[in-house]
This record gives sequence, C-alpha cells and structure tokens, in this order.
Amino acid sequence: MHPSIEFTITKATIEDMEQIISLRLALLTELDEIKSSEEKYLMEKSTREYLQKALSNNEFISYVAKTDGKAVSISGMVLFNRPPYLENLKGIEAYILNMYTLPEYRGNGLARRILEHCIKESEKYNVKRIWLHSSKSGKHLYDKMGFTEKGSEMELFL
Repeated sequence: MHPSIEFTITKATIEDMEQIISLRLALLTELDEIKSSEEKYLMEKSTREYLQKALSNNEFISYVAKTDGKAVSISGMVLFNRPPYLENLKGIEAYILNMYTLPEYRGNGLARRILEHCIKESEKYNVKRIWLHSSKSGKHLYDKMGFTEKGSEMELFL
C-alpha cells in the first residue's frame, strides 16, 4: 500500500504503447504464459504491431495508472458487435483483458479505478454486456463490481 503516492489514470494513447507492452509482458510472465526469451520476443513484437493500429482507431482501449510518469497498472478492452439477443438487442459487447498492476503497487485500488473507467467508456459506446476471464486474484474485485459467473468458455484454434 502506498498511501502517499499520487496516481493518475488516463486513457492510453500511442505514446503509452511501450509501457503497455511492458506491463502486458509482466502479466503474461506472472501467469506463466511466457516461458522463454523467444516467446517473450514474439509476444512483444506481435503486441507492438497490434497496438500501433488498434490504439489509434479505438479497436483496443486501455487505461493506464501512472505515478511519476511510470505506468504501474493497466487494463485492456475490445469492443465488438455480435448479432442481437434478448438481453442485448444492439449486440454491442466489451471484453476486458490484461487487467494488471505491478505487485509493489497492489492494494491501492488501482484495478478498481481502472475497471470503473472501462465501464464508463463502455457506456459511451452503448455496450450492454461486458465480459472477461478472471484470475483467482481478480475474482473478488469483479464480484464486488457486480460481475457474475456464467458457464465456462470453450475454444477451437484453427
């Protein structure tokens, strides 16, 4: 906990790209999804290519918490349209991913504040459903913010 440290939270721009990449790589490393320097290089290169386009056109929306210009917490959000269904007649959804705070800055409410920004941003786009996959450590926050569990995901890689 850092009660005397001031944090600012802003919507990320292309100028924040390198810090977003750094925190995303830290998250993936902590989750043991990156296991070698080659995998780290591939993820860094691919993420940079993706963000160069996606940050500029709001295809990927991110909020960044900083202290003294250093990014210490991030979020990611992707908006998409799907065919309408009864609970969401416009079909606009948001998927939240890459919620991460550096370990030494956890306990300051940064994830909650960033998540609140993502929810407000979703409202601007008339999003009716926000969904995510939660780590065990994030589940408590999402429960407190009103997220509910719904089934389990399945996937097919082509």
